[in-house]
Amino acid sequence: MTFGQLAGLIAAIAFLILVVFACVVLTQLSKTMKEANATIAVLTRDMDNLSKEVEDVLGNTNSLLDDINKKSTQLDPAVKAVADVSQSVIDVNNSLHEMTEKVNARREKAQLGMSLLKTAGKAAVVNGIARFKQRRAEKKGVDTDE
Repeated sequence: MTFGQLAGLIAAIAFLILVVFACVVLTQLSKTMKEANATIAVLTRDMDNLSKEVEDVLGNTNSLLDDINKKSTQLDPAVKAVADVSQSVIDVNNSLHEMTEKVNARREKAQLGMSLLKTAGKAAVVNGIARFKQRRAEKKGVDTDE
């Protein structure tokens, strides 16, 4: 065997190994592609089912939202009435506070007047007693002088 034949034999063996390796890789790649295609088919089918269910959920959500909107529209007068009652209560409360302040002011004024009247009455009584004592003392003094 010559050197050229030996080189050709080595090249042929290397090419054979390369072909065998390529066949193994292509076989594995083919299996992987088949599994990927099967997975994609399952995902596509599942996505179709899921999209149908999502459409049903969206339809139900829209009908519920319409129902809620109708009911909230019906509740608007009640909410307005509650707001009006609340405002009325606030007005009554403010009026009661004003009336209480006026009554307290009048009571304080009356108490001040009564206090002044009591003071004046006490002063008059004390003054009257003092005059009485003075007159009595004067009469005793006049009686003793005679």
